[in-house]
Amino acid sequence: MELLDIVGQDFIDRVSVIDGMQRTTAILEALESREELGVKEIRVEFWVSDNINSLIYRMLVLNTGQVPWEIGRQLDTIYSPFAHKIKTELAGKVDIFTKGEVPRRSVDTGQYQSEKIIELLLLFSSRKSELDLKDKIAEDFARLDMIESTSHPVFLDYFIETLKILVSVNESFSRFQPDDDLKQRLKRVTSGKDICASFPSMVGFCTAMSIYLFDEPGFPISWEKVDVNFAELKGKLTELMIKIDHYNNEELSSFLQIELLEEKLGTKSGQVGRFERDFYKKAFLAFFKHADRLQDLSPCWMAR
Repeated sequence: MELLDIVGQDFIDRVSVIDGMQRTTAILEALESREELGVKEIRVEFWVSDNINSLIYRMLVLNTGQVPWEIGRQLDTIYSPFAHKIKTELAGKVDIFTKGEVPRRSVDTGQYQSEKIIELLLLFSSRKSELDLKDKIAEDFARLDMIESTSHPVFLDYFIETLKILVSVNESFSRFQPDDDLKQRLKRVTSGKDICASFPSMVGFCTAMSIYLFDEPGFPISWEKVDVNFAELKGKLTELMIKIDHYNNEELSSFLQIELLEEKLGTKSGQVGRFERDFYKKAFLAFFKHADRLQDLSPCWMAR
């Protein structure tokens, strides 16, 4: 009971159900129909770890194949330790909300749903722009990529840094406001804020960063190269953001090439979401590779 009291006070947001999702669901349903069951004792084991990766490993292994909850709830539950650390590390820069706290569509730069952040983490770890989340949750730690990535002590740090860079780029792009004439011609990307605001663009950004740092999916990760790649990229992006932050609205318009982006996003496709994720992945890969010599974003929007 002492441990329960401690957990219930200051650390409740760091507690996760790591086993027995189906049993937990069954117990809650039973209590709804028979309140007298609430007086019965059940056995609860506490697993305490100062290493998030080892705790997540156990959570996923114990829950392999169990998918009784909706995907959003599973993401929030299983990966809550990751979400807690991300939220703590990005306090003041990013607001992360659980489902139901804010509208599902973010209302400002740096505001994200926790389940979307977790999905970005999974995509970042797999170096892919699309996953079947049900299969991902069921098989997560059977996959070599995820084991290698999350077992490395700084993997989560790289993802957090990626989110910081995403927010910084978003803030710089968001300064641009089109005039009335341009606004009438724009349909999908109506301002600088829209470039990085959609979930497909966020997916593309995080996936591109992962590939840039860790190489294409399937290749082994060289962590020595990762450190070098990240340091070089962060330096290039910092210089680029400083430069464009001094642009006036007209200069920023010329740099962003929003009309070209609008044209490319208007390409006919039977699977719009998949097309946009892949489009932004290629665009941001070009953005990262050529950040030190970009005169505008045309090479990014035209990347193949």
